[in-house]
Amino acid sequence: MSIMLNEFLSAPDVIRSVITENKKVWSLIAKEFKKRSLTNITTVARGTSDNAATYFKYLVETIGEIMVSKFTPSVTTYYGAQVNLKNNMVLAISQSGQSTDTLMVVQGAKQVGAMTVAVTNNPDSPLAQICDFHINLAAGIERSLSATKSFIAQLTAMFLLSNSLSSITAKMNVAELPYMVDKFINDFKDKIKGFADKNKSIDNFIVLTRGLNQAVASELSLKMMEVCGKLNRPFSTADFMHGAICMVKEETEIIMLAPASEFSEEFVDLARRLSLLGAHLISFTDIKEIQSVSTSYLDMPLVRGMNTPFLYTIAIELFVVYMAEALNLDPDKPKNKKKITITK
Repeated sequence: MSIMLNEFLSAPDVIRSVITENKKVWSLIAKEFKKRSLTNITTVARGTSDNAATYFKYLVETIGEIMVSKFTPSVTTYYGAQVNLKNNMVLAISQSGQSTDTLMVVQGAKQVGAMTVAVTNNPDSPLAQICDFHINLAAGIERSLSATKSFIAQLTAMFLLSNSLSSITAKMNVAELPYMVDKFINDFKDKIKGFADKNKSIDNFIVLTRGLNQAVASELSLKMMEVCGKLNRPFSTADFMHGAICMVKEETEIIMLAPASEFSEEFVDLARRLSLLGAHLISFTDIKEIQSVSTSYLDMPLVRGMNTPFLYTIAIELFVVYMAEALNLDPDKPKNKKKITITK
């Protein structure tokens, strides 16, 4: 078994660790946020961590009604601008806690008096040490070169942080997540292995979804490029309709993540249109109408609301690692990849 697969399969334990390790910090962060009368949060992250920040943005704006923006590090690191983040909570997310650009943004934010929160897998890292608060991913050493345990840990942390900042409790019992994820892995890993093998020839494709699963689509896109060498581009279904749909022709390859949700009608309408255009549609969905027009589909379990991205994350992660194996690629040795990426 590859290191990557082994770490993906540890997801239930990783979720438990995040919940257990950070029991006290959520209320402390929320208390300070309210004490300062803050109304805005700015995230700073790269790669997989930035995908987790996308999930956080959807969550906290939906249940907490707090504005979240994403900071572009080069504004500080290369343009030398001093952005006034005083009235913001700056949320810095980094598996290693060592990224130069993330550190520089946080340092600038602290100079103007911003509240700072780090989310890392290393409490002794520079980022964890410099911030006012630290959320420990507690995932243990991540041996895979590509992010594995850290993404599901970050999703868990983002949910718990969002919930603590909101006056309305989200309709998800986080204590049930490890069991739910464990059951999904046991029930679906063999199906996903076959699904990946069936679709291993896919390349130059589009990834579509909308809402909470946008973070998962971006992570799928990243992992397919990183681990399987598959060129692709993720879109929200809404953005896709604003122009990119014009390039769809016979046998254009598209992966759609389409859980039954607020977007069901939109997903179905688009899937039917893509089918009429002759697209090769591969779907992860529980919606029968989409399954009926798909070239290939994984019949996902019915899952609702805030916990949807957790099961879809496990599905796409296993899909990627099994596809790499089907292509005779070593998922533990992605080309040109380092474990810790230092950018400015």
